Amino acid sequence: MSKKRVIALLCLLVMVASCLAGCGGGSGGGGGDAADSHRTVVIRVLDVFQTQNPYENTGYSDAYVNNQVYETLFMTDNDGELRPVLAKDYEASEDALEYTVHLIEDAKFQNGEPFKASDVVFTYDYAKQFTAKTSNFDMVEKVEALDDYTVKFTLNRVDPLFLAYTGYMYILNEKFVNDNGGVISTVACGTGPYKLVEYDPAVHAVMTANEEYRKGAPDIKDIEIKYISDSSSALVSFESGAIDFMEIPSESVESIQSNDKYNTEYSQMMHTAIIALNTTVPPLDNKLVRQALTYGTDKENIIKIAYSGMAEVARIQAGTNCFGVDFSKATDFSYNPEKAKELLAEAGFPNGLDFADYGIHMDVIAGGYHEKVAQVWQKNMEDIGVKIELISTESPDEKADAGDYAIMNEGLSYRADFSFNKRHYTTGGSTNWSRISDPYIDEMFAKGDVETDPEKRKEIYRDLVAYIVDLCPSIPYMHRNKCYAWPKDIEIDQLYNDANRPYVCYEWHWAE
Repeated sequence: MSKKRVIALLCLLVMVASCLAGCGGGSGGGGGDAADSHRTVVIRVLDVFQTQNPYENTGYSDAYVNNQVYETLFMTDNDGELRPVLAKDYEASEDALEYTVHLIEDAKFQNGEPFKASDVVFTYDYAKQFTAKTSNFDMVEKVEALDDYTVKFTLNRVDPLFLAYTGYMYILNEKFVNDNGGVISTVACGTGPYKLVEYDPAVHAVMTANEEYRKGAPDIKDIEIKYISDSSSALVSFESGAIDFMEIPSESVESIQSNDKYNTEYSQMMHTAIIALNTTVPPLDNKLVRQALTYGTDKENIIKIAYSGMAEVARIQAGTNCFGVDFSKATDFSYNPEKAKELLAEAGFPNGLDFADYGIHMDVIAGGYHEKVAQVWQKNMEDIGVKIELISTESPDEKADAGDYAIMNEGLSYRADFSFNKRHYTTGGSTNWSRISDPYIDEMFAKGDVETDPEKRKEIYRDLVAYIVDLCPSIPYMHRNKCYAWPKDIEIDQLYNDANRPYVCYEWHWAE
């Protein structure tokens, strides 16, 4: 063979090798090639990291890492139902002040230590050093290990959210924490399916599969949770395949959903956007007026115009992903302008209502979707003969807390159990911005607090929800959705509505 032919053959082989190498894809997603199925899956987060100590951090980014490394006694699913994780079951005392929790016996921490009741006791004692998450455990008076796999909790007050809050108490290993001098800001050791292997608060957290995980090793072996502040830059990275999973900005949802390279899914946030009404201010102290305003609110159109359709219609300050929220007995206040006019006439306003006559305007939160909401609602009111002036405010929460307003657009979070909403609706509640004071509401929340039978609690809240909906102390109009997207070669069993735990990577798989 001539020298020229040898050189030509070598060049051809180099070209073929280069092409084959190029077909393998980069480190990110989007390609979906089988050869790329062992890549590191990259998840974009919007917030910079702070600390890996789950009782010191307050940001979402660190919580997302904690969710992969640590486990909790229980967690709450999207239906508001409690699910055991490191616990098997529990019993509660009749007065709901003592809970005996039975633990699983086959869990191990990532340092090889067996999970025991003493680790639960240690976790709750350790958490008391920090103030960031006190609302998750301040109802706990004492924690005792009755044996290696039984824990007794004694509460200092009745709190039906206690078990739900265990879902944010990541169980630490006593030996690991002590070996690190009590400082776990950059290290982690849980019973979960992933191990933390690299942590740079300004950049990312990198995890790898816990091959000894009791339920079996994760299908996706390597995870990187990466901080990218700018959404536009993140979207470019996502479309190029450098990012595999992210929340899509509302203005880009339609284009991503129309691309058959991606899966998309909405997840309902535990947050309710409302038009707050101060029920102590005439004529808003008249239930008929409040009902008329509610019938006159076109919630679906508000969502379409002000939030690109990315929300669910709200009927109370909690969604059906909250335990106890059942509308089977509740009045349907869907948009009905004619009914609104009838109720206004019945309330003494047959010719309509001008709120300026009462010195009332609507305080509007500046910026974002709130301004659009107010403008649509102003037009809704005009259609039923109600006039309202819009005035921008820079201090909505302060005004709401002080009761220094009549009508305002606002938003409030809720939790996985309707008992949380007593702060929104009971006399003197910390976020009772409507200033409603009703003995029946106070009594029913109190009954729900001490009832330990879940089915009986559902009955209590079913009646209470119907009563509050009819009272119309505010106008809840939407529960916002987040839209997540990921490439077709990844399958995700489910996403969660909890903003602190939107996903569990153990439930992700490579598509077959």
